[in-house]
Amino acid sequence: MSTGALRRSPAFVRWATAEGISATGSAVSAVVLPILVFQRTGSAAQTALIAGIRAVPYLMLGLVAGPVADRFDRRRLIVGGNLAEGAVMATIPIASAAGVLTMGQIYVVALLAATCFVFSDAAVFGALPRLVGAEQLPHANGILGSLSSAAQVIGPALGAALAAAIGAANAIWVDAASFAVAAVLVAGIRGSFQAARVEREHVSLREQVSEGMRYIRNHRVIRVLITAGFGNSFSFGVVTGLLVVYAVRSLGIPDDSARIGILYSAGAVGALVAGLVFGRIFRVEKVGQIAAVTIVASSLLLGLMAFLTVFAVALLVFGVFSLSNMVTQVNGITYRQVATPDALQSRVNVIGRMVAWGGQPFGAALGGVLAQVTSVRTALLAAAGILLGTGIVTGIVLWDSGGDGRDREVRPGVARDPHA
Repeated sequence: MSTGALRRSPAFVRWATAEGISATGSAVSAVVLPILVFQRTGSAAQTALIAGIRAVPYLMLGLVAGPVADRFDRRRLIVGGNLAEGAVMATIPIASAAGVLTMGQIYVVALLAATCFVFSDAAVFGALPRLVGAEQLPHANGILGSLSSAAQVIGPALGAALAAAIGAANAIWVDAASFAVAAVLVAGIRGSFQAARVEREHVSLREQVSEGMRYIRNHRVIRVLITAGFGNSFSFGVVTGLLVVYAVRSLGIPDDSARIGILYSAGAVGALVAGLVFGRIFRVEKVGQIAAVTIVASSLLLGLMAFLTVFAVALLVFGVFSLSNMVTQVNGITYRQVATPDALQSRVNVIGRMVAWGGQPFGAALGGVLAQVTSVRTALLAAAGILLGTGIVTGIVLWDSGGDGRDREVRPGVARDPHA
């Protein structure tokens, strides 16, 4: 299969368009909300808090959202989640226009919107394999990853421009509208977003969560890839958390220079390229080798970054680092979707997402402390060391990912549903 087949699929085109529009709107708010908070408070701590608050509901509710998305109608969860998130975001410009917007409302809105996202995102994980078929998942995830990366290039620039032109609060209308458009597009996609379920006696939420955990625990490849994903995301958190400090202290860039924004954009471009090439390199039987090679490559690139002092060279190396890091991420996601039965898709993939999102804030926090006590170079080298160890262990365990009978049987479309 190729990306051409997906581009000729009306259902996938609608899905991808919805994802691209929604991602762009979210990228606008990711810049505009911190601007709005800083304009109102002048506090760096509060500005950082609003930027990191989106991960909190996922870590708290992910284990609940997975079973919900596996048990109930995924289309309704996606459409309803988009509509609810858009409506919640719209309260900020409305309150601002009425002169009653408070900091408390901004934080509550951020938490509520992120909560809506947890449930719709869980449903998306399970819906995509049903929409495109397991054989086309690598190409589909590659395209969607590229769209997300493109949104990260376009959205921040658009958000900053809108904040300057019409005010930060009013710029959030773009995000609110993007969710409404995405909901309409997804609602119009034909077909089911999940396999037919065999009715079961009432199963408790605890047992549903346990089913997902047991599947991960008993599946060697998925278990190792999720563990490696934590090391990968932890190190990535160190890099993203220190990128501004790295630019100023290591590259000698003024803290108000536009080149800092260009450095961020280089990372987004690298991730975009990763999405474009991923469908061509992914193979189920090579998943362990892909993970090991890309993680080790990321560690070497990060180690090189620690010693760079020339902006142009750092720009290139960081872009390639982001490319390698994104391939690692999408490789793990795609394998989980291919190897997991439909009835467990949301549970297994939400757990994977929780692990990945959990690593980044820890990495950012500990990297910041280490850089403060020692130096940015030491912090980056420590992250590179963690990545190198993660890659070596992953390679040792998964280089032959068909090492046991069950893993050799994992092929697109044949994962067994335990409830069938």
